[in-house]
Amino acid sequence: MVIGTWLPLCVICHGSKAVEHVCAAFGLPAGPGASITAMSRGAMGRIWRLDLGAERYAVKELFRESDEEPVRREAAVTARLEAAGIRLPGSLPGRDGRLVVPLPERLGGGWLRLYRWIDGVPADLADPELAVRVGDLLGRLHAHGLPPQGEADPWYDTVPGPATWDQIADAALAQGAGWGPALAGRAGQLRDLADLVTPVARNRLITCHRDLHPDNVLVEDSGELVLLDWDDVGPACPGRELAGLLVDWHVGDDGHPDDAAIERTLAAYRAAGGPGRLHDEQSFGMHIACRLNFLHAQASVALDPGAAPEHRQYASSEISGTLTRLPALSLIGHLTRLASTALS
Repeated sequence: MVIGTWLPLCVICHGSKAVEHVCAAFGLPAGPGASITAMSRGAMGRIWRLDLGAERYAVKELFRESDEEPVRREAAVTARLEAAGIRLPGSLPGRDGRLVVPLPERLGGGWLRLYRWIDGVPADLADPELAVRVGDLLGRLHAHGLPPQGEADPWYDTVPGPATWDQIADAALAQGAGWGPALAGRAGQLRDLADLVTPVARNRLITCHRDLHPDNVLVEDSGELVLLDWDDVGPACPGRELAGLLVDWHVGDDGHPDDAAIERTLAAYRAAGGPGRLHDEQSFGMHIACRLNFLHAQASVALDPGAAPEHRQYASSEISGTLTRLPALSLIGHLTRLASTALS
């Protein structure tokens, strides 16, 4: 996965013309009062809510082109999981059957995807029931054990060379980037973490979400969790996805874990039939690889004078947050011991 090669933003805020084009591209009726509203953005795209009377849809504006074939594989996987009871916003095709629809240059260019809209609220990490629900969700997802589709992505088991971080820190300091000193101070930690990143044998892989952090989960009125953003779905080791979930959901910004919540999540995961196990510190290799590759990609954007100011600002913010949340080696050891006991 490569992040940071940005195409011009889709100028979808052209009001009624944008609504008309989106509706025409996806075969939807654009009646009176139809509107489109910006909701959120991530590193790879922005989400808009399309309101067509009583009907609502989620429109994803992609910041870079996406091939149709992997998107079709994603849609096939999510359709199977949705049929099995996993709550998620299903993909909808365009009028011509494609899932990735280009936007005309007169509207700014870019690419769009359409999904069913699901109402919900962000996950409240202070809710004690959430630990059980997220463990159950991941356990059910892994219990289906769908065979891996496509080739394994080096994003999840390969990281930049050790000299990279000093080079990026030097470039950041030369540009006066606010995150430069923090990166320079953590270069040693980044190299130590990279030592835990190793490849996984193909026979240990299943189809995983690969991006199951709190921002990609909504909670419905019923309390059921809705899993969003399936763009990264693909082959991964279930134990390594479970390890990453423990860090993303149960370790605070201060680096301290919530052991009780972790134990509830692990118990629910196992009860749901989740096959993943944490054998050693290398079980956190996928989480570390994702963090380090994301850090590298966002640094490339933040330091690129040709990138749009919006993207450079967003990248700088993500760099600072990622550096703050890097797991300490002592934390990884603690979580490994805790999970090994709970899942044995």
